Amino acid sequence: MTRWVDLTLPLSGDRLTPVPGLPGFTAEPVHTHAQHGRSNTRITLATHLGTHVDAPYHFVPEGLTIDTVPLERLAGRGVLADLRRYAQPGQPLTLEAVRYALREAWLWDAIVLLWTGWAQREMGSPTYYERHPFLAPESAQWLRDEGVKAVGVDFPVDPPGSGFPVHHILLGAGIPLVENLVNLEALVGKAFEVLAFPVKIGGGDGGPARVVARLL
Repeated sequence: MTRWVDLTLPLSGDRLTPVPGLPGFTAEPVHTHAQHGRSNTRITLATHLGTHVDAPYHFVPEGLTIDTVPLERLAGRGVLADLRRYAQPGQPLTLEAVRYALREAWLWDAIVLLWTGWAQREMGSPTYYERHPFLAPESAQWLRDEGVKAVGVDFPVDPPGSGFPVHHILLGAGIPLVENLVNLEALVGKAFEVLAFPVKIGGGDGGPARVVARLL
């Protein structure tokens, strides 16, 4: 029997911290069962809210938009890096730490998931995007050079006010970022595949996604 692990945050206004400067999530009924005999809802959200995929176009003007990112970039063999022991608020996840956490993994053409526990613990807090752990640029460069096809994270990858070096490194190489994952503890010691398919927004810089792992 196939076992699935849902790595996705629910879209809910009281459970998500919006990116500073971007709108959060709202849901407004258009039709209700009581009045219309059916339910329809108008939602408002930023493309980078909650669990989502960043397309290269998010930071690269000539990069692929979310509707043109190849599906094979967003599905395949997954590798989990347990970085909890190194993850400190306001501190980088160094190249040494990332390499050690992935020391036994084959990274070429893998979707690498970086696990700190930050989203599971802090999502919904107004300080989620403030003093969080972040990925050192040299760590992102190493992942790029190892040939990963996507990177998933449970923390904001760049420190505030940094100019977004990690986004530029990964998205500039055509490597999508899958952000704000949860339930990664269920993957410890497991072989798994990742499927991270975003909403197909024409010309979009990213999109909310239902991200799941299939245990092998």
